[in-house]
Amino acid sequence: MEIYISQLDETKKVLPIIKEYNVGLEVVQFASPFILDNKQMYLSSYKEEIKDVLDKINISIHGPYADLIPGARDKEIRKVTKKRLEQGYDVARDLKSKKIVYHNSYTPNTYTHTEWIKNSTEFWRDFTQNKLDDIEIHIENTMEKDCFLIKELVEQINNPNFSVCLDVGHVNTFSDISINKWIDVLGSDIKHMHIHNNYGEKDTHSGIDKGNIDIIELLQNVNQNMKDTSVSLEVLDINQLLESLEILEKYNLVKKR
Repeated sequence: MEIYISQLDETKKVLPIIKEYNVGLEVVQFASPFILDNKQMYLSSYKEEIKDVLDKINISIHGPYADLIPGARDKEIRKVTKKRLEQGYDVARDLKSKKIVYHNSYTPNTYTHTEWIKNSTEFWRDFTQNKLDDIEIHIENTMEKDCFLIKELVEQINNPNFSVCLDVGHVNTFSDISINKWIDVLGSDIKHMHIHNNYGEKDTHSGIDKGNIDIIELLQNVNQNMKDTSVSLEVLDINQLLESLEILEKYNLVKKR
C-alpha cells in the first residue's frame, strides 16, 4: 500500500518525517488561489525547500478547490474553475506528480442530481481531454450525503485514470451512509484515500486514533483487498501525524526508510 502524508504544516516540520518514513508527499500549498497567482515564484522556492527529497519520493498534489464549482450552471463560474484547476495540473506536471486530487465540490440541496451530473460530466470531459494518460485524477467527496453522484460521474468519464479519492473523515461527518457502504458501492473506482479521524460531529482532521472510525481495520482491508489504492494521511496536528505513523508502523502498515 502506497502511503503519502498531506503537507498541512511547514515544510521544515514535514521533511524530517518524510526522511524517516517510507512515505510520499501530498502537496497542499498550491490549492491556494494566492499562491497560484504567483505560481512560478512559489514553485521555484518550494522546489528549493524540498530539493533533498524531490526526485526520491512519490508526489501527489491537492488541487485548488476554494469557491470552485465544476458542476455550476453559470458558465463564467465554470471558466474560473477550469482556469484554477489547470493551474493546479501545471503544478503537478512541474513537480513530476503521479496524481492530483480535485474536490467534487457538490453542496447538498443546491442542484438536482440530474443537473449536477450533466454539468459536471461536461466539465470533466472537457478538462480531461489529452490529460488522462499523464497524471491520475482523483475526485474527492466533501459534503456529499451519499456516494452516488461521484459514482455516476466516474462511470460517465469511464477512464481508469479518472477515479475516486475517498475521504473517510468527510464521510464520517457529512454522509448519511457508512464508510463501508461507500467502499462497497464505489469498489475498484477508489484509487486514492484521505485518512483522518473524527467523532462524526465535526471535520477535525485528527490523528487516526482520535475518533470513532476504526482506521486500522480500514487500512488492513485496503492493504489486503485494494492493492492499487494509495492513501494519504490528512492530519492537521504534526504531533498527531507522528503518533499516527507510529501506530501504522506497529501494525506493519508503514515502514521506516
